[in-house]
Amino acid sequence: MLQFLRDAHTFVLSSRESIERSAPHIYVSALPFADKTSLVHQRFAPHYTGMITVDTFGFSKHGVSTVMRLVGHSNSVRSVAYSPDGRLLTSGSEDGTVRIWDGQSGEESLSPMYSGNGAVLSVEFASNSKWVASGTEAGVVCIWNVAPHEENHRRLRGHSAKVNSVAISPDCSRIASASDDHTARLWDPETSEELAVLSGHTDCVNGVVFSPNGEILASTSSDGTIRLWHSTTGQPVLKSIESEVFCSVDFSPDGEMIAGASYGAVKLWRLLTGEQITELEGKVAIRSVRFSPDGRSLAAAHGRGVRVWTLHPDPSNASWVDLSGQRGDVRSATFSPDGRCIASAADDGTIQIYSTDGQTVVQPLAAHVSSVNSVAFSRNGSFIVSGSEDQSVRVWDACTGEEMLPSLHGHIGFVNSVTISPDGRLIASASQDSTIRLWDAQSGAAVGEPMRGHADNINAVRFSPDGCRLASASDDKSVRVWDVQTRQQLLGPLNCHDRAFTVAFSPDQELIAAGDNSGHLHLWRTYTGQLVHESLHASNKSVLSIAFSPDGKRIVTSGSDNAAHTWDINAGKCLLDFHGHRGTVWSVAWSLDGSLIGTGSEDATLRLWNATTGDLLATLHGHTKAVKSVAFINDGEFIVSGSEDTTIRKWDVRAACQLPSESGNSAAAALASAILKDGWLVGSSGELVSWVPAEYRGHLQFSPCTLLIGSSRVSITLDDKGMHDGSNWTRCWRD
Repeated sequence: MLQFLRDAHTFVLSSRESIERSAPHIYVSALPFADKTSLVHQRFAPHYTGMITVDTFGFSKHGVSTVMRLVGHSNSVRSVAYSPDGRLLTSGSEDGTVRIWDGQSGEESLSPMYSGNGAVLSVEFASNSKWVASGTEAGVVCIWNVAPHEENHRRLRGHSAKVNSVAISPDCSRIASASDDHTARLWDPETSEELAVLSGHTDCVNGVVFSPNGEILASTSSDGTIRLWHSTTGQPVLKSIESEVFCSVDFSPDGEMIAGASYGAVKLWRLLTGEQITELEGKVAIRSVRFSPDGRSLAAAHGRGVRVWTLHPDPSNASWVDLSGQRGDVRSATFSPDGRCIASAADDGTIQIYSTDGQTVVQPLAAHVSSVNSVAFSRNGSFIVSGSEDQSVRVWDACTGEEMLPSLHGHIGFVNSVTISPDGRLIASASQDSTIRLWDAQSGAAVGEPMRGHADNINAVRFSPDGCRLASASDDKSVRVWDVQTRQQLLGPLNCHDRAFTVAFSPDQELIAAGDNSGHLHLWRTYTGQLVHESLHASNKSVLSIAFSPDGKRIVTSGSDNAAHTWDINAGKCLLDFHGHRGTVWSVAWSLDGSLIGTGSEDATLRLWNATTGDLLATLHGHTKAVKSVAFINDGEFIVSGSEDTTIRKWDVRAACQLPSESGNSAAAALASAILKDGWLVGSSGELVSWVPAEYRGHLQFSPCTLLIGSSRVSITLDDKGMHDGSNWTRCWRD
């Protein structure tokens, strides 16, 4: 019964956004997304039907890990801390307020407290739970009484620059503060007297923390040191730890270890000897680090989530899970006093509360970790190749999304473009490092030495239809043609007016086309390099992508004018304009049968167009950032996209084109055409199709998206009985 009540409490709090907005979504949304191991799901799920089915992949906890989301701050939340009894939570924000929240319900317990000294960068609860200390951008330390009938706050002045961190001694007799003025300071909270100035750091002091027994104060600085001080006298104690720039520091509960967080790692040392125990890699900015109350785990604010390492029994072999769900960088993360929850504060103005109960370690799915700049399909449609800003080329099974080969590494800059030879045997990649590389598509082995010749970033590379040549376009304002067999330059440089962003061969390989930063479209003879005619002024802005029609008579261009255009090659005149995107159109593709044009845009959508009439056939939503590349499978049955959100998606073209006519007739079509807005999948008529928990919103896959390649995936399908929606929603319940 106790476990059921705990699960019910978690269920209500984690689904609060949906239930408060619309009670039927207890069944329509909350129950499908509930933790499948919870007693609530096990008790009620067998009694409902005709709802969505949710399956998750690559997430480090079965079901929903978010307990609740606290909303109220109007700007980035920089710090969060629990009261020692766990009943309250305090937060400090760039909106200049300190807020106090009920740790159980998520409601605000007090009115916002305004610092009057700019952004609040750090907060900490006193061990008696009666007051909170905060550090501000103006260099002032504030004390806030949260007990009723007490003086609201006092200000401690002495720092000459912003206060990055505050800490309170276990006996509440001292406050420590860390500042950009290169000092840490000790204060008496009762008298507001400055007790000591701790000098010795040669750069900004970013963090301070008291040891569990209160005898030692640790401070960390951008000068690359962690210094240890007597907490009563402010005199140095032990030898400082020198390593790198640190932004946060914490003691283990037993006082034997100290952790320091830097840009890409957390390091652990033995306090008495200064010996480094291990380094826990984070790979992205880590802004805070905190031990769990039992010392067995460590939580770090890690990029846009929280990384939790399990240190017991061997810190040097620690496993980890990532908790995500906030849309901005996470600034602070801390455990609740009982260790059952983690609170994180982020730039999106929210505080997220995660449950640590029942965490199951699941490694993320194979995926790129940075923007996917280019995607290509093999001619037989069996595999996808992608190039990314993480400097890798990857090969994926087009049906399962599984990685077919280990990542192909060799470039030392962003991979801007990839292409596959017509026979599917070779992959070519072009990079920011000014080289082109060839790879064996079966083994992943590098083929020969990199091709060098361009003097700057290479933006695009394409095979000729016979696979014997490669064309490349570069920021050095030139296009070059290469012999695939010898990897030697055959032709060029073919000069453009400005940086060349895109290149393509005509289907009969008689022509090479390129688009540049000045908005010009250039056409040359493949074998002689002669211009076919004067370059076309295709846009008032950059031409970023081009593709020939299958008959070779037309060409489509797209770019930073937020549109695509088709051109008659012989007449040199524009035939159709494709308007509708609300941002730069990064990529364009033409289906093999000539009927469709696909576009990918800065507005995070793909669009499918009738190539003859210019009519918009479908708008595909799912990516959360710019779509950088699109490519049709040759028969036009599918289109694949790569995005700045690090994912690759494969879409069913026929299903997508049928959506506009079917969206009002079936729940399946309503789901397929839904757009994610403020956490809700919203249908074409504005109806609420389903609410989605925050941590799942960037990972959704449902028709017409048939495949999502990313670190995590949430697959949403319909019950085989369809979906009871609208006024029929009560039919979901069966006795």
